[in-house]
Amino acid sequence: MRSAEALRRLGFEDRLTLIGRDTDFPPYDRPPPSQSVLTGGDVDGYRLLVAPDLDAELMMNTTAEGLTLRSTSAVGSTSAGSVGTGGTGGTLRLSAGRTLDFDGLVIATGAEARQPAPLRSGHPDVFVLRTFEDSLALRAALLAGPRVAVIGAGFVGCAVASHCRALGLDVTVIEEGPGPLGRVLGTAMGRELAGLHRDHGTVVKTGASVAGLHPDGVELADGTRVPADVVVVAVGRAPRTEWLRGSGLDVEDGVLLDATCAAAGASRVVAAGDVARWFNPLFGAVMRVGRRGDTVEQAAAAADTLLADGENAVPFESVPYFRSEQYGTTIQFVGRGNGVPHVVAGTLAERQFVAVYTDGQHITGALCVNRPSQLIRFRRMVAARAPADLVLTPEGGQVGTLAGNLTAYEAATAFPQTA
Repeated sequence: MRSAEALRRLGFEDRLTLIGRDTDFPPYDRPPPSQSVLTGGDVDGYRLLVAPDLDAELMMNTTAEGLTLRSTSAVGSTSAGSVGTGGTGGTLRLSAGRTLDFDGLVIATGAEARQPAPLRSGHPDVFVLRTFEDSLALRAALLAGPRVAVIGAGFVGCAVASHCRALGLDVTVIEEGPGPLGRVLGTAMGRELAGLHRDHGTVVKTGASVAGLHPDGVELADGTRVPADVVVVAVGRAPRTEWLRGSGLDVEDGVLLDATCAAAGASRVVAAGDVARWFNPLFGAVMRVGRRGDTVEQAAAAADTLLADGENAVPFESVPYFRSEQYGTTIQFVGRGNGVPHVVAGTLAERQFVAVYTDGQHITGALCVNRPSQLIRFRRMVAARAPADLVLTPEGGQVGTLAGNLTAYEAATAFPQTA
């Protein structure tokens, strides 16, 4: 939907077709279900209305089952952030035996909740969270006051645990890694967030692998049983790319894109959102978009690339961002958390702090806990690849004049006003 709107804004006047598999919930905004509908949010408030001036054909209750490109002869180099120019367009194979020829294609089929085979059966009430239907089903199940086991401590798992505790439910979070959000924030900050959960009565089991599900709960690899009436599986997302197998596109772990959001190995095929991974020039790495705002921006960038002549397409640079409310604590993060975190403002003990990540040379990320006013400044720092010594002494310690250093840098640099 966002790419379609962008195409019209950019002056595209030809035929535009939107294809969607959803039936009960036609085009809708996709905030984290665990923090919206699950907590009693109004479903209608998230529907996306198709604007009359969009002038698009809407094909709902329709799935894409295959893709044939007119040519895949030129394959680009994602390491350099560019793709070649092969043939133009192709044919979609749709459900009910239909086909649709196209001159340009935006792939935005999203992702589904990952649910490994051992976590699909063995317990009568197993839930995932990805769609409105998922959220409504779990919301109804929680009304009975069950004991809840949450497998996975990422964004969704943490939000579910927080919500369940707010309802007064007994909750156990089971995480293979060292702590909640550890894959994003790293070991040290993951362990810090584990303390936040425990302080609010949530049982957190880290470094724990699940062997399987049983009628009365979850069995861990060490033989421990976690009793549970409801099990929520929150172990990530899997891009919906099955229908693209055999198309010639690289779809391993998502459609591979160059820096302009163009699909490697095809011309006039772009992708955006959870289905894609793209070369982010800002970090020099293939990445996924972060949360909703990043996805909207990428959808617009993909539309721009689709209409541009290959060489005129503009690279899409993005600073990943997420926000999560857990137990009344506001957790915000920008950038990448694979560097070393340094607390530069506030204290861990008060759970009101800013931790900045660096790779030794540049600021690569920032975690703001209950300090929302600091986020924009550090997002700009990440986008500008600001030097690490703004927040660290040469020996790696903290600088006492952090605010002064940042202000001086902003004044002396052609500083980006948005990121």
